[in-house]
Amino acid sequence: MSLPKPGDNVKVILLSGETIEGVVEWIDGGGAWVKGAQKSRWVPLEAFQPPPQADDSKDDE
Repeated sequence: MSLPKPGDNVKVILLSGETIEGVVEWIDGGGAWVKGAQKSRWVPLEAFQPPPQADDSKDDE
């Protein structure tokens, strides 16, 4: 998933397990303000990145 732009509808799951769903109002250097139906929340940009994949191809032993 690429970084959202203002006006985009997003749904992200934070490391705490909390799900944030709404429209991106603005983005600064470290996160985005997401305005949801129940609440608004600043979400760090890392939450929009896919989790790092483990590299299981260790053939250089």
